[in-house]
Amino acid sequence: MTEYKEAQIIKHALQYYINRPDAEEKDIETEKLLLHQFEEKVERLKCRNHIS
Repeated sequence: MTEYKEAQIIKHALQYYINRPDAEEKDIETEKLLLHQFEEKVERLKCRNHIS
C-alpha cells in the first residue's frame, strides 16, 4: 500500500471518529489537530506524486 493511500485511510478514519456521539470535547480537539496533520500530509503526497 502506498504512503498516500495509508494517509488517506487514516484521514478518513479520523474524520469519521471525530463525529462519534460519545466524544469528549478535549479528545475532539486533540483528534482535530491530528486530522489537520494528515490533511496536510495527504496534500503534500498528492503534489509529490502528481495525483489529481
